[in-house]
Amino acid sequence: MKTVLKNQFRFRSFFCSLVLCALLTGITSCKKDDPVEKKNEVKVSEFTPDATFVVKNAEESMPVWVNGNKNANAIILVMHGGPGSDVLDFRAYKDGLAFKKIEANYLVAYWQQRASGQSTGPDISKYYTIDQYVDDADKVIEELVKTYPGKKIVLFAHSWGGMLSSSYLKDEKRRNKIAAWIDAAGAHNGTSLLKTTTDDVNAEVDSRIAAGKNTEVWKEIKKVVKEQPEKINSIAYLLTAEIPEVVIKVDNVDFKMSSRGHSSNSYLFKEIIKRDNNPFLTDVKMPCLVLWGKYDFAVSRTYQKEFLKNIGSKDVTNVDFNASGHYMMFHEPDLFAKSILDFMSKHKL
Repeated sequence: MKTVLKNQFRFRSFFCSLVLCALLTGITSCKKDDPVEKKNEVKVSEFTPDATFVVKNAEESMPVWVNGNKNANAIILVMHGGPGSDVLDFRAYKDGLAFKKIEANYLVAYWQQRASGQSTGPDISKYYTIDQYVDDADKVIEELVKTYPGKKIVLFAHSWGGMLSSSYLKDEKRRNKIAAWIDAAGAHNGTSLLKTTTDDVNAEVDSRIAAGKNTEVWKEIKKVVKEQPEKINSIAYLLTAEIPEVVIKVDNVDFKMSSRGHSSNSYLFKEIIKRDNNPFLTDVKMPCLVLWGKYDFAVSRTYQKEFLKNIGSKDVTNVDFNASGHYMMFHEPDLFAKSILDFMSKHKL
C-alpha cells in the first residue's frame, strides 16, 4: 500500500485517475490481487495478520480483528465503506493514527465484510444484497457478544456502512443489541445519491470559478462534469485534491479493491440507489454521533441534514470537519479521534 501522497495534482493527473477508477461509493480504488479462496475449513491462522475470529455465513468466511483496550466497557464495530473496500485500511493508511488513538481507550472490531479484503467465498450475485450483509452483520455481533460478554456494542459506519447500519437498525430486536451509533458520512438514502453529488460538485465548481482562483482547472472540471455525467461519483472523490482548505490529501488510488469487491459493489450499488432508510430513522432512540466533512461530495451533506432531521434519538452529537472530504479519519485524524472519544466518555460507554 502506498503511504506517501502528492500534496496536489493538476487536473490532467486528476482526469487520468478518474478514468481508472470505477463508479463506487465508500473507500474505493482500482485494483488488487484476488484473495485466495480456500475450499477446506478456514482457520484464523490463515489470515495475516491473524484474525481474532472468523465468522462463517452463507458460504463466506469473514475475518474480524479486535484491537485495543481489553478493559474497556464497549466494543466499536466498524462497518466499512465500498461496498468491497478493505477494513484494514483504517489501521494501515497514514499509519491509522485516528483509530489507534481510539484503541488506546476502547476495543475496536474490524469486520472484513463479504467479498472484501481477505474474506473468502464464491463470487455469486445472490449473496450481494443489502439483506445478506445485514444478516452477516448480525452474525458478527452475536460472536462479539459471545466472545466479550458484558461489553456494549457501538456501531461505527462509514459511507456504504451508513446504508448497511441503518438497514440493520430497522429491526427492533437488532436495535436492542446496540448501545450507540456513530455515523460518519453514511449513505443511508441512496435514491438521490448521484443527484446530490452532482449538485454539490457543480456548486463547488461554480463557487471556485467565481472566486477567480485556479479558474482553468475548475473550468476543465466543469466541462468534464457536463460531458461525462456518468463519472460524477469518481469526480466527487478526487475533487478535494484541488481544494486547498483540505490540507491532508487522500488519493483514492491508494485504496485497493479485489475483483470480487468490484463485483459485489456493482450488484449492491444497483440496490443502494433504490433504498431510502430515512423513514426508519425515527425508530432509532439510542445516542448518535454524526461526523461529516465540509468538502464531502461523495456522500452529500444533504444526508447529514436528513439524518439530523429524521433521527428519533434525543441525544445526537453532530461534528463538522471543516478541512475534510469524505475521509475525515485521514484528513483530520486528531479531531476524528477526539470526537469519538468524547462521545463515548459522555455516554459512559
